[in-house]
Amino acid sequence: MAFYNQVFLVIAIFLFLTTLPSKAYNIPKSNAPSPSLSKSSPSQSSSSSSSYKKTIEIPKKTPIDSNGNVSIFINSAMDATMAKTQEFITTKIEQRLKDSKKGTYATDCLKTCKEVYELAVDAMKKTEEDVKAKYYNTAHVDLSAMMTFIDTCNDCTLSIYGDNSEFKEFYNWIRGVGGDCITKILPLTK
Repeated sequence: MAFYNQVFLVIAIFLFLTTLPSKAYNIPKSNAPSPSLSKSSPSQSSSSSSSYKKTIEIPKKTPIDSNGNVSIFINSAMDATMAKTQEFITTKIEQRLKDSKKGTYATDCLKTCKEVYELAVDAMKKTEEDVKAKYYNTAHVDLSAMMTFIDTCNDCTLSIYGDNSEFKEFYNWIRGVGGDCITKILPLTK
C-alpha cells in the first residue's frame, strides 16, 4: 500500500509542477505602459529614414458595450498589432537578413521569424473575422495560435540576441497585447 502512495505522490507533484504558471513569458501588466519599439540607438538610426518613428499604442481603456461586445477592443488591438508586426518584419528582421556577418543559424532563425510573424498576422486577421461573426471560441484559438507563432521566434532569438534585444522587447509587447485580448474573449467562450 505504501508503494502506491509513493507513486501517487510523485504523480501529484509532477502535475503540480507542470501546471504552475511560467514566469518565462514576462508579460507586462495590463495597467503598465506598453513597451515602445520606437527607441533607436545611434547604430540603428542609420537604417531608418528618420530618427523618429511613430509608435502605435494599443488603447487599454477601449470601451466594451453593455452587451459584452469586445469587437471594438479586439479590432483596434489587432489592427495596431498587425501594423506593428509588419513594421517589425520590415525594419528589423529583413534588415538583419541583409547583414552579411551573420551565421547560418542566425539566418535560419531570422527566416523562421519572418515566416511565423507573417503567420501570426494571418491569425490576427482571422481573429478579427471571428470576433465580428461572434465566433469567440474560434477567435480564442486564433489568438492562441498567434501567440504560439510569436513564441517560436522568441525561442531562437533568445539564443542569438539574448534578453536585451529588440526581439525580446517586441515579444514582451505582443504577448501583453495577446494576453489582454484573450482576457477579454475568454469569458465569452463559455
